[in-house]
Amino acid sequence: MIARGVDMERALRLGEEAMELAGQLGDDHKLIEAGHVLCCLLYFAGMPERGIAYGEAAVERARRLGDDGLLGPSLVFLLLCIDQVQPDRSEALIAEAIACVERSGDRSLAGGLYNNAGVSSLRKGDLASARRFLERAEEAHRAIEVPNPTPAINLGWVLRLEGDEAGAADAFQRALRQSHRAGDRPDIPYAVLGLACHASDTGDWRRAAALHGFADAFLGSSGEPWQDPEHTFRQQSLDEARAHLGDTGFEAEYGRGTRLDLRSAVGLALGTG
Repeated sequence: MIARGVDMERALRLGEEAMELAGQLGDDHKLIEAGHVLCCLLYFAGMPERGIAYGEAAVERARRLGDDGLLGPSLVFLLLCIDQVQPDRSEALIAEAIACVERSGDRSLAGGLYNNAGVSSLRKGDLASARRFLERAEEAHRAIEVPNPTPAINLGWVLRLEGDEAGAADAFQRALRQSHRAGDRPDIPYAVLGLACHASDTGDWRRAAALHGFADAFLGSSGEPWQDPEHTFRQQSLDEARAHLGDTGFEAEYGRGTRLDLRSAVGLALGTG
C-alpha cells in the first residue's frame, strides 16, 4: 500500500479548487504544488489515468525551475499513477526521483519514495528488489525518528509471498500496533487485512472472515477502494474463507467483523482480545 489518509470526496473538491486558483494566479510554485497533490488524490480515488496529466505537468514545471524541493514530491506522486497505468515508465522515473531526494537530503520524502518503489517491485513480482526498497524505507523513517507503519505492511506482503508466515505476521502485527498507538487510521485496515490473509493461510477461517469484515467496513468509511496488490490478496483470501466456511458461516463471521469497534478488532487481530 501507498501511504495516505483523507476524506476523498472533500479532498478532491479542494484539490481541484486549489488547482484552479493556482492557474488564475499564474504562479509556477503553486501550480506545481497543487498539481502534484491533485495527482496523488486522483490516484487514491482510483483514477490514476486522470492523475497522470496533473503529475506530468507538475514534474515538467519543477524540472524547468531546477527546484529539487518541488521536483522530488512531484516525481513521487506522479510515480503512483504511472506505476498503475504505464508501469514500463516506472524504472526511469524511480531513478530520477531517488537522485532528486538524495540531492535534497529529504529523508522523510526518501522514505516515502523507497516505500512506493518497493510496492512497484512487489507488483512486478520482484521480491528481492521490493525487500531492499522497503528496508531502506524503514531505515529512512528511523533516521528521522518518525515511525511509519506503511513499509512494515508492505514488507509483510513480501514475506508472505516468500513463504515466511511467521515473519509476515510479525510485520503486520508491528504495523497494527504502531498505527493504532499513533492513531494512524489509514494504515489500520491494511494491517488488519494482512492479518486476515495470514489467518486464512493458517486455516483460522472464522477469524479470517471477521477480520476481513472489519477491514472492509473500516476502509469503506473513507470512500477509498482497496489498492493493488492488496485488492488481489484480499479477494483470494475471501474466496478461500467462503469456500471453507460455506456461504452462511462466512456471512455470519464477516458480518460480525463489520460490527466490531476498533479496540475489539485490534484485539482480535493481535490475538489479545
